[in-house]
Amino acid sequence: METNRNILEQIHLRSEEVNDVLENPPHWLIRWGSTVIGLLIILFFVLAAIVKYPEFIPGTIVISSQNPPEKIEAVLNSKIEKIFVEDHSDVKIGQPILLLQSNANYEDVSLLKQLVDSLTSDNILQFPIQRASAFRLGEIQEDYNAFAKALQDELLFAQLKPYDAEGLAAGRNISDYENRIINMRQQYAIEEAKLQLTEKNYKRSELLERQGVIAALELENEKLKLLEQRKNFKNIQLSLSQLEESVLNFKKVQTGVQINKSKDQSNYSAGSLLMLVKLKKSIIQWEHNYLIRASIDGKLSYLQFLGVNQFVKAGTTLLSIFPTNRKVIVGQMHIAAQNQGKIKPKQKVLIKLDNYKYQEFGIITGVIHSLSLTPDKDGKYYVEVALPKGLETSYHKKIDFNQELTGNADIVTEKLTLAERILAQLRSILKYQNYE
Repeated sequence: METNRNILEQIHLRSEEVNDVLENPPHWLIRWGSTVIGLLIILFFVLAAIVKYPEFIPGTIVISSQNPPEKIEAVLNSKIEKIFVEDHSDVKIGQPILLLQSNANYEDVSLLKQLVDSLTSDNILQFPIQRASAFRLGEIQEDYNAFAKALQDELLFAQLKPYDAEGLAAGRNISDYENRIINMRQQYAIEEAKLQLTEKNYKRSELLERQGVIAALELENEKLKLLEQRKNFKNIQLSLSQLEESVLNFKKVQTGVQINKSKDQSNYSAGSLLMLVKLKKSIIQWEHNYLIRASIDGKLSYLQFLGVNQFVKAGTTLLSIFPTNRKVIVGQMHIAAQNQGKIKPKQKVLIKLDNYKYQEFGIITGVIHSLSLTPDKDGKYYVEVALPKGLETSYHKKIDFNQELTGNADIVTEKLTLAERILAQLRSILKYQNYE
Protein backbone atom coordinates (compact mmCIF):
# COMPACT_ATOMS: atom_id res chain seq x y z
CA MET A 1 0.00 0.00 0.00
CA GLU A 2 2.78 2.41 0.81
CA THR A 3 4.50 1.64 -2.47
CA ASN A 4 1.42 2.46 -4.54
CA ARG A 5 0.94 5.67 -2.64
CA ASN A 6 4.52 6.77 -3.46
CA ILE A 7 3.97 6.07 -7.19
CA LEU A 8 0.81 8.17 -7.25
CA GLU A 9 2.58 11.05 -5.52
CA GLN A 10 5.41 10.93 -8.11
CA ILE A 11 2.90 10.96 -11.04
CA HIS A 12 1.10 13.87 -9.51
CA LEU A 13 4.35 15.83 -9.14
CA ARG A 14 5.40 15.15 -12.73
CA SER A 15 2.00 16.17 -14.07
CA GLU A 16 2.33 19.56 -12.43
CA GLU A 17 5.77 20.02 -14.08
CA VAL A 18 4.34 19.19 -17.48
CA ASN A 19 1.50 21.61 -16.91
CA ASP A 20 3.97 24.34 -16.10
CA VAL A 21 5.79 23.77 -19.41
CA LEU A 22 2.59 23.82 -21.37
CA GLU A 23 1.32 26.92 -19.66
CA ASN A 24 4.56 28.81 -20.16
CA PRO A 25 6.22 27.53 -23.44
CA PRO A 26 9.73 28.73 -24.26
CA HIS A 27 9.85 31.85 -26.46
CA TRP A 28 12.54 30.43 -28.78
CA LEU A 29 10.28 27.51 -29.67
CA ILE A 30 7.45 29.81 -30.69
CA ARG A 31 9.75 32.02 -32.80
CA TRP A 32 11.49 29.18 -34.65
CA GLY A 33 8.32 27.20 -35.09
CA SER A 34 6.50 30.12 -36.69
CA THR A 35 9.50 30.83 -38.89
CA VAL A 36 9.71 27.24 -40.15
CA ILE A 37 5.99 27.08 -40.90
CA GLY A 38 6.13 30.42 -42.73
CA LEU A 39 9.12 29.28 -44.75
CA LEU A 40 7.33 26.09 -45.68
CA ILE A 41 4.27 28.05 -46.83
CA ILE A 42 6.43 30.42 -48.86
CA LEU A 43 8.33 27.47 -50.35
CA PHE A 44 5.03 25.85 -51.32
CA PHE A 45 3.84 28.95 -53.15
CA VAL A 46 7.23 29.42 -54.84
CA LEU A 47 7.24 25.84 -56.05
CA ALA A 48 3.59 26.16 -57.13
CA ALA A 49 4.55 29.18 -59.25
CA ILE A 50 7.78 27.71 -60.67
CA VAL A 51 7.45 23.96 -61.07
CA LYS A 52 5.50 22.97 -64.21
CA TYR A 53 4.07 19.58 -64.99
CA PRO A 54 2.09 18.38 -68.01
CA GLU A 55 -1.43 17.09 -68.23
CA PHE A 56 -2.03 13.69 -69.81
CA ILE A 57 -4.97 12.91 -72.08
CA PRO A 58 -5.47 9.13 -72.04
CA GLY A 59 -6.91 7.08 -74.86
CA THR A 60 -6.65 3.81 -76.72
CA ILE A 61 -4.41 3.50 -79.75
CA VAL A 62 -4.14 1.12 -82.68
CA ILE A 63 -0.76 0.83 -84.40
CA SER A 64 -0.84 -0.29 -88.01
CA SER A 65 0.68 0.54 -91.34
CA GLN A 66 -0.68 3.30 -93.57
CA ASN A 67 -2.17 0.53 -95.64
CA PRO A 68 -3.79 -1.29 -92.69
CA PRO A 69 -4.90 -4.93 -92.67
CA GLU A 70 -8.10 -5.64 -94.54
CA LYS A 71 -10.82 -7.29 -92.47
CA ILE A 72 -13.48 -9.12 -94.45
CA GLU A 73 -16.95 -9.91 -93.14
CA ALA A 74 -19.69 -12.26 -94.26
CA VAL A 75 -22.32 -10.31 -96.18
CA LEU A 76 -25.24 -12.63 -95.44
CA ASN A 77 -26.19 -15.73 -93.47
CA SER A 78 -24.99 -18.88 -95.20
CA LYS A 79 -22.81 -21.97 -94.92
CA ILE A 80 -19.27 -22.35 -96.18
CA GLU A 81 -19.25 -24.39 -99.36
CA LYS A 82 -15.54 -24.37 -100.18
CA ILE A 83 -12.27 -23.08 -98.72
CA PHE A 84 -9.76 -22.21 -101.44
CA VAL A 85 -6.78 -20.99 -99.36
CA GLU A 86 -5.25 -22.28 -96.15
CA ASP A 87 -4.55 -20.11 -93.12
CA HIS A 88 -1.35 -17.98 -93.13
CA SER A 89 -0.98 -18.34 -96.89
CA ASP A 90 0.09 -15.56 -99.23
CA VAL A 91 -2.74 -14.30 -101.43
CA LYS A 92 -2.96 -12.03 -104.45
CA ILE A 93 -5.57 -9.38 -105.03
CA GLY A 94 -8.73 -10.88 -106.51
CA GLN A 95 -7.83 -14.44 -105.48
CA PRO A 96 -10.84 -16.50 -104.25
CA ILE A 97 -10.60 -17.42 -100.56
CA LEU A 98 -14.01 -18.67 -99.42
CA LEU A 99 -17.19 -19.71 -101.20
CA LEU A 100 -20.54 -19.57 -99.41
CA GLN A 101 -23.45 -21.79 -100.35
CA SER A 102 -25.99 -20.46 -102.85
CA ASN A 103 -28.45 -21.76 -105.42
CA ALA A 104 -25.91 -21.29 -108.21
CA ASN A 105 -23.04 -23.50 -109.31
CA TYR A 106 -19.73 -21.70 -108.83
CA GLU A 107 -18.09 -23.22 -111.94
CA ASP A 108 -21.08 -22.23 -114.09
CA VAL A 109 -21.04 -18.68 -112.74
CA SER A 110 -17.28 -18.42 -113.34
CA LEU A 111 -17.64 -19.65 -116.92
CA LEU A 112 -20.55 -17.29 -117.57
CA LYS A 113 -18.47 -14.41 -116.19
CA GLN A 114 -15.64 -15.25 -118.60
CA LEU A 115 -18.09 -15.32 -121.51
CA VAL A 116 -19.81 -12.03 -120.74
CA ASP A 117 -16.52 -10.25 -119.96
CA SER A 118 -15.31 -11.07 -123.46
CA LEU A 119 -18.39 -9.57 -125.13
CA THR A 120 -18.46 -6.18 -126.81
CA SER A 121 -21.00 -4.40 -128.96
CA ASP A 122 -19.29 -5.88 -132.03
CA ASN A 123 -19.33 -9.56 -131.04
CA ILE A 124 -22.33 -9.79 -128.71
CA LEU A 125 -24.28 -11.85 -131.25
CA GLN A 126 -21.60 -14.56 -131.00
CA PHE A 127 -22.59 -15.38 -127.40
CA PRO A 128 -23.28 -19.17 -127.11
CA ILE A 129 -26.87 -19.10 -125.85
CA GLN A 130 -27.43 -22.85 -126.20
CA ARG A 131 -24.30 -23.66 -124.21
CA ALA A 132 -25.12 -21.19 -121.45
CA SER A 133 -28.73 -22.36 -121.20
CA ALA A 134 -27.49 -25.46 -119.33
CA PHE A 135 -25.79 -23.42 -116.59
CA ARG A 136 -27.20 -23.50 -113.04
CA LEU A 137 -27.15 -19.83 -112.14
CA GLY A 138 -29.43 -19.57 -109.12
CA GLU A 139 -29.76 -15.93 -108.08
CA ILE A 140 -28.41 -14.79 -111.46
CA GLN A 141 -30.90 -16.79 -113.53
CA GLU A 142 -33.52 -14.06 -113.88
CA ASP A 143 -31.06 -11.48 -115.25
CA TYR A 144 -29.52 -14.10 -117.53
CA ASN A 145 -32.96 -15.00 -118.96
CA ALA A 146 -33.64 -11.33 -119.70
CA PHE A 147 -30.27 -11.04 -121.46
CA ALA A 148 -30.83 -14.25 -123.46
CA LYS A 149 -34.30 -13.08 -124.60
CA ALA A 150 -32.98 -9.68 -125.69
CA LEU A 151 -30.13 -11.37 -127.54
CA GLN A 152 -32.48 -13.83 -129.27
CA ASP A 153 -34.72 -10.97 -130.39
CA GLU A 154 -31.74 -9.23 -131.91
CA LEU A 155 -30.59 -12.45 -133.61
CA LEU A 156 -34.06 -13.06 -135.08
CA PHE A 157 -34.19 -9.51 -136.36
CA ALA A 158 -30.77 -9.93 -137.98
CA GLN A 159 -31.74 -13.28 -139.53
CA LEU A 160 -35.29 -12.57 -140.70
CA LYS A 161 -34.57 -9.05 -141.98
CA PRO A 162 -38.25 -8.03 -141.97
CA TYR A 163 -37.63 -4.69 -143.69
CA ASP A 164 -35.49 -6.00 -146.52
CA ALA A 165 -38.41 -7.30 -148.62
CA GLU A 166 -40.29 -4.01 -148.43
CA GLY A 167 -37.12 -2.06 -149.16
CA LEU A 168 -36.25 -4.34 -152.07
CA ALA A 169 -39.77 -3.99 -153.52
CA ALA A 170 -39.56 -0.22 -153.27
CA GLY A 171 -36.18 -0.30 -155.00
CA ARG A 172 -37.51 -2.42 -157.84
CA ASN A 173 -40.50 -0.14 -158.28
CA ILE A 174 -38.21 2.87 -158.41
CA SER A 175 -36.07 1.22 -161.08
CA ASP A 176 -39.12 0.18 -163.10
CA TYR A 177 -40.72 3.62 -162.92
CA GLU A 178 -37.50 5.37 -163.81
CA ASN A 179 -37.29 3.22 -166.97
CA ARG A 180 -40.88 4.10 -167.77
CA ILE A 181 -40.07 7.79 -167.25
CA ILE A 182 -37.25 7.49 -169.79
CA ASN A 183 -39.65 6.01 -172.35
CA MET A 184 -42.31 8.53 -171.48
CA ARG A 185 -39.89 11.42 -171.99
CA GLN A 186 -39.02 10.05 -175.40
CA GLN A 187 -42.71 9.86 -176.23
CA TYR A 188 -43.11 13.35 -174.79
CA ALA A 189 -40.49 14.67 -177.23
CA ILE A 190 -42.25 12.98 -180.12
CA GLU A 191 -45.64 14.35 -179.16
CA GLU A 192 -44.15 17.78 -178.69
CA ALA A 193 -42.70 17.66 -182.23
CA LYS A 194 -45.99 16.42 -183.63
CA LEU A 195 -47.77 19.26 -181.87
CA GLN A 196 -45.43 21.80 -183.42
CA LEU A 197 -46.01 20.37 -186.92
CA THR A 198 -49.76 20.29 -186.40
CA GLU A 199 -49.71 23.95 -185.32
CA LYS A 200 -47.73 24.84 -188.48
CA ASN A 201 -50.21 22.97 -190.70
CA TYR A 202 -53.09 24.72 -189.03
CA LYS A 203 -51.53 28.13 -189.52
CA ARG A 204 -50.82 27.30 -193.19
CA SER A 205 -54.41 26.09 -193.72
CA GLU A 206 -55.72 29.20 -192.00
CA LEU A 207 -53.73 31.38 -194.47
CA LEU A 208 -54.94 29.38 -197.47
CA GLU A 209 -58.55 29.58 -196.27
CA ARG A 210 -58.30 33.38 -196.07
CA GLN A 211 -56.94 33.38 -199.63
CA GLY A 212 -59.84 31.18 -200.78
CA VAL A 213 -57.64 28.32 -201.82
CA ILE A 214 -59.27 25.79 -199.47
CA ALA A 215 -62.73 25.50 -198.03
CA ALA A 216 -63.64 26.31 -194.44
CA LEU A 217 -64.36 22.63 -193.83
CA GLU A 218 -60.76 21.70 -194.46
CA LEU A 219 -59.65 24.40 -192.00
CA GLU A 220 -61.97 22.99 -189.35
CA ASN A 221 -60.51 19.50 -189.92
CA GLU A 222 -57.01 20.88 -189.38
CA LYS A 223 -58.19 22.60 -186.20
CA LEU A 224 -59.60 19.27 -184.92
CA LYS A 225 -56.24 17.63 -185.58
CA LEU A 226 -54.51 20.43 -183.65
CA LEU A 227 -56.84 20.08 -180.67
CA GLU A 228 -56.42 16.32 -180.68
CA GLN A 229 -52.64 16.67 -180.74
CA ARG A 230 -52.73 19.16 -177.89
CA LYS A 231 -54.84 16.71 -175.92
CA ASN A 232 -52.37 13.90 -176.55
CA PHE A 233 -49.49 16.16 -175.52
CA LYS A 234 -51.24 17.12 -172.26
CA ASN A 235 -51.91 13.45 -171.50
CA ILE A 236 -48.22 12.67 -172.01
CA GLN A 237 -47.30 15.52 -169.64
CA LEU A 238 -49.74 14.25 -167.00
CA SER A 239 -48.50 10.66 -167.30
CA LEU A 240 -44.90 11.82 -166.98
CA SER A 241 -45.75 13.84 -163.85
CA GLN A 242 -47.56 10.86 -162.35
CA LEU A 243 -44.57 8.59 -162.99
CA GLU A 244 -42.18 11.10 -161.39
CA GLU A 245 -44.51 11.45 -158.39
CA SER A 246 -44.64 7.67 -158.04
CA VAL A 247 -40.85 7.49 -158.02
CA LEU A 248 -40.75 10.10 -155.26
CA ASN A 249 -43.31 8.12 -153.24
CA PHE A 250 -41.34 4.90 -153.62
CA LYS A 251 -38.19 6.71 -152.56
CA LYS A 252 -40.04 7.93 -149.47
CA VAL A 253 -41.10 4.37 -148.76
CA GLN A 254 -37.52 3.20 -149.23
CA THR A 255 -36.22 5.91 -146.90
CA GLY A 256 -38.88 5.09 -144.31
CA VAL A 257 -37.99 1.40 -144.49
CA GLN A 258 -34.33 2.22 -143.93
CA ILE A 259 -35.15 4.52 -141.01
CA ASN A 260 -37.41 1.94 -139.36
CA LYS A 261 -34.83 -0.77 -139.93
CA SER A 262 -32.05 1.30 -138.37
CA LYS A 263 -34.32 2.34 -135.50
CA ASP A 264 -35.39 -1.22 -134.67
CA GLN A 265 -31.85 -2.51 -135.11
CA SER A 266 -30.60 0.16 -132.71
CA ASN A 267 -33.34 -0.67 -130.20
CA TYR A 268 -32.56 -4.38 -130.29
CA SER A 269 -28.85 -3.73 -129.97
CA ALA A 270 -29.33 -1.27 -127.10
CA GLY A 271 -31.65 -3.73 -125.37
CA SER A 272 -29.06 -6.51 -125.61
CA LEU A 273 -26.29 -4.26 -124.31
CA LEU A 274 -28.49 -3.04 -121.45
CA MET A 275 -29.33 -6.60 -120.42
CA LEU A 276 -25.64 -7.46 -120.69
CA VAL A 277 -24.76 -4.67 -118.27
CA LYS A 278 -27.46 -5.83 -115.85
CA LEU A 279 -26.18 -9.40 -116.09
CA LYS A 280 -22.63 -8.27 -115.32
CA LYS A 281 -23.90 -6.32 -112.30
CA SER A 282 -25.83 -9.37 -111.14
CA ILE A 283 -22.71 -11.54 -111.38
CA ILE A 284 -20.69 -8.95 -109.45
CA GLN A 285 -23.39 -8.80 -106.77
CA TRP A 286 -23.46 -12.60 -106.53
CA GLU A 287 -19.68 -12.68 -106.09
CA HIS A 288 -19.94 -9.92 -103.48
CA ASN A 289 -22.47 -11.97 -101.51
CA TYR A 290 -21.12 -15.51 -101.87
CA LEU A 291 -17.49 -15.36 -103.02
CA ILE A 292 -14.90 -13.85 -100.69
CA ARG A 293 -11.85 -12.63 -102.60
CA ALA A 294 -8.57 -11.08 -101.48
CA SER A 295 -8.85 -7.32 -101.68
CA ILE A 296 -5.07 -6.73 -101.45
CA ASP A 297 -1.81 -8.63 -101.78
CA GLY A 298 -0.68 -10.01 -98.44
CA LYS A 299 -0.84 -12.81 -95.90
CA LEU A 300 -4.15 -14.41 -95.00
CA SER A 301 -5.18 -14.94 -91.39
CA TYR A 302 -8.48 -16.56 -90.40
CA LEU A 303 -9.95 -14.99 -87.26
CA GLN A 304 -11.79 -18.14 -86.22
CA PHE A 305 -11.97 -21.81 -87.06
CA LEU A 306 -13.68 -22.26 -90.42
CA GLY A 307 -14.77 -25.50 -92.01
CA VAL A 308 -16.93 -26.70 -94.88
CA ASN A 309 -20.69 -26.58 -94.09
CA GLN A 310 -20.02 -24.29 -91.12
CA PHE A 311 -22.72 -21.66 -90.70
CA VAL A 312 -21.61 -18.04 -90.62
CA LYS A 313 -23.77 -15.04 -89.72
CA ALA A 314 -23.93 -11.83 -91.68
CA GLY A 315 -21.54 -9.22 -90.31
CA THR A 316 -19.16 -11.78 -88.80
CA THR A 317 -15.51 -10.89 -89.45
CA LEU A 318 -14.08 -14.06 -90.94
CA LEU A 319 -10.53 -13.16 -91.92
CA SER A 320 -7.96 -10.43 -92.29
CA ILE A 321 -5.24 -9.86 -94.85
CA PHE A 322 -2.00 -8.22 -93.80
CA PRO A 323 -0.58 -6.21 -96.69
CA THR A 324 2.73 -7.22 -98.17
CA ASN A 325 4.08 -3.66 -98.31
CA ARG A 326 3.92 -2.03 -94.88
CA LYS A 327 6.25 0.91 -95.34
CA VAL A 328 5.01 3.49 -92.83
CA ILE A 329 3.76 2.58 -89.35
CA VAL A 330 1.33 5.01 -87.69
CA GLY A 331 -0.85 5.11 -84.60
CA GLN A 332 -4.53 5.89 -84.70
CA MET A 333 -6.48 7.35 -81.77
CA HIS A 334 -10.00 8.64 -81.19
CA ILE A 335 -10.26 11.41 -78.59
CA ALA A 336 -13.39 12.78 -76.91
CA ALA A 337 -14.51 16.27 -77.92
CA GLN A 338 -13.88 17.85 -74.51
CA ASN A 339 -10.14 17.19 -74.83
CA GLN A 340 -9.76 18.13 -78.48
CA GLY A 341 -8.85 21.77 -77.84
CA LYS A 342 -5.74 20.82 -75.85
CA ILE A 343 -4.23 18.65 -78.54
CA LYS A 344 -1.78 20.18 -80.97
CA PRO A 345 0.60 18.79 -83.60
CA LYS A 346 4.05 17.64 -82.48
CA GLN A 347 2.91 16.94 -78.92
CA LYS A 348 4.50 13.85 -77.38
CA VAL A 349 2.54 10.62 -77.02
CA LEU A 350 3.52 7.85 -74.59
CA ILE A 351 2.34 4.44 -75.80
CA LYS A 352 1.95 1.28 -73.71
CA LEU A 353 1.20 -1.81 -75.77
CA ASP A 354 -1.22 -4.49 -74.62
CA ASN A 355 0.85 -7.32 -76.10
CA TYR A 356 4.10 -6.13 -74.50
CA LYS A 357 4.08 -5.10 -70.84
CA TYR A 358 5.68 -1.70 -70.50
CA GLN A 359 7.34 -2.70 -67.21
CA GLU A 360 9.34 -5.29 -69.16
CA PHE A 361 9.63 -3.84 -72.66
CA GLY A 362 9.25 -0.12 -71.99
CA ILE A 363 7.07 2.44 -73.72
CA ILE A 364 7.04 3.72 -77.31
CA THR A 365 7.28 7.44 -77.96
CA GLY A 366 5.32 9.13 -80.72
CA VAL A 367 4.23 12.63 -81.73
CA ILE A 368 0.89 14.03 -82.89
CA HIS A 369 0.98 14.23 -86.68
CA SER A 370 -2.53 15.42 -87.47
CA LEU A 371 -5.96 15.94 -85.94
CA SER A 372 -9.28 15.73 -87.77
CA LEU A 373 -11.23 18.96 -88.12
CA THR A 374 -14.63 17.41 -87.52
CA PRO A 375 -15.80 14.61 -85.21
CA ASP A 376 -17.08 11.25 -86.37
CA LYS A 377 -20.58 9.91 -85.80
CA ASP A 378 -19.69 9.09 -82.18
CA GLY A 379 -18.51 12.64 -81.50
CA LYS A 380 -14.83 11.73 -81.33
CA TYR A 381 -11.88 13.24 -83.19
CA TYR A 382 -9.40 11.15 -85.13
CA VAL A 383 -5.76 11.67 -84.14
CA GLU A 384 -2.89 10.30 -86.21
CA VAL A 385 0.32 9.60 -84.30
CA ALA A 386 3.69 9.43 -86.04
CA LEU A 387 6.41 7.12 -84.70
CA PRO A 388 9.78 8.78 -85.46
CA LYS A 389 11.72 5.91 -83.85
CA GLY A 390 9.43 3.22 -85.16
CA LEU A 391 8.67 0.51 -82.63
CA GLU A 392 11.81 1.01 -80.55
CA THR A 393 10.91 1.26 -76.86
CA SER A 394 12.39 3.34 -74.04
CA TYR A 395 14.37 0.20 -73.04
CA HIS A 396 15.92 0.16 -76.53
CA LYS A 397 14.05 -2.97 -77.49
CA LYS A 398 12.82 -3.36 -81.06
CA ILE A 399 9.31 -4.76 -81.36
CA ASP A 400 8.58 -6.73 -84.52
CA PHE A 401 5.56 -5.48 -86.41
CA ASN A 402 3.80 -8.43 -87.97
CA GLN A 403 0.26 -7.61 -87.02
CA GLU A 404 -1.99 -4.85 -85.76
CA LEU A 405 -0.96 -3.65 -82.28
CA THR A 406 -3.27 -2.12 -79.67
CA GLY A 407 -2.59 -0.36 -76.42
CA ASN A 408 -3.12 2.71 -74.27
CA ALA A 409 -1.60 6.09 -75.02
CA ASP A 410 -1.15 9.28 -73.04
CA ILE A 411 -0.93 12.56 -74.95
CA VAL A 412 1.38 14.99 -73.16
CA THR A 413 -0.25 18.41 -73.40
CA GLU A 414 1.06 21.89 -72.50
CA LYS A 415 2.93 22.15 -69.18
CA LEU A 416 1.35 24.42 -66.53
CA THR A 417 2.27 25.29 -62.96
CA LEU A 418 0.04 24.45 -60.02
CA ALA A 419 -0.62 28.15 -59.51
CA GLU A 420 -1.80 28.54 -63.12
CA ARG A 421 -4.14 25.61 -62.72
CA ILE A 422 -5.57 27.00 -59.44
CA LEU A 423 -6.03 30.44 -60.98
CA ALA A 424 -7.78 28.90 -63.98
CA GLN A 425 -10.20 27.15 -61.65
CA LEU A 426 -10.81 30.38 -59.71
CA ARG A 427 -11.44 32.31 -62.94
CA SER A 428 -13.99 29.75 -64.09
CA ILE A 429 -15.78 29.90 -60.71
CA LEU A 430 -15.87 33.72 -60.72
CA LYS A 431 -17.08 33.70 -64.32
CA TYR A 432 -20.00 31.44 -63.48
CA GLN A 433 -20.88 33.62 -60.45
CA ASN A 434 -20.93 36.75 -62.64
CA TYR A 435 -23.35 35.04 -65.03
CA GLU A 436 -25.64 34.24 -62.14
